[in-house]
Amino acid sequence: MTRLFVVTGAPGSGKSTVVPELVRLSPGNLVVMDMDELLDDNGRLLGIDIASPTATPIWPAYNALWLRITELIRRSGIPVLLLSPLLPAELPEGRWLHLDCSDAVRRKRLAGRGWPEAAIEEAIADAAEIRKLVPRSVRGDVAPERSAKSILDWIRGERFGKTLSLWGRLRG
Repeated sequence: MTRLFVVTGAPGSGKSTVVPELVRLSPGNLVVMDMDELLDDNGRLLGIDIASPTATPIWPAYNALWLRITELIRRSGIPVLLLSPLLPAELPEGRWLHLDCSDAVRRKRLAGRGWPEAAIEEAIADAAEIRKLVPRSVRGDVAPERSAKSILDWIRGERFGKTLSLWGRLRG
């Protein structure tokens, strides 16, 4: 089956912002999806606010749903790029990359969204954990087109068996 590529990142890393650029730069070559795209405008799935602690029991089912969606698409032979806040243990399939930004940038972005300080601190802690578990990363604090190009370079390198740094040298 065609590969699944997963770009993870804590809230505020730029995942949703980079999606339009990824779509624009890879027409017909890659299906690009953000896990948030199944949520309504209030962050709910089937009426449940998935960010609330009471939603914890539905997360495994939500993750399994995304794996099934990607399998249905990948069986056509088209690779899928899923942008997600998850860790590899929560979605145990695919090749993983981390979209990251500095804690100062993350703090500013989330404060601009009206996040309370406690939630911002939790996102910063999530970012630290992701950095440990998915060390291969690209910057999310640059222009979205630049982030998208870096992600697509990584995918090309993974598809052709080259690491991100080697692929960059081959392009140059």
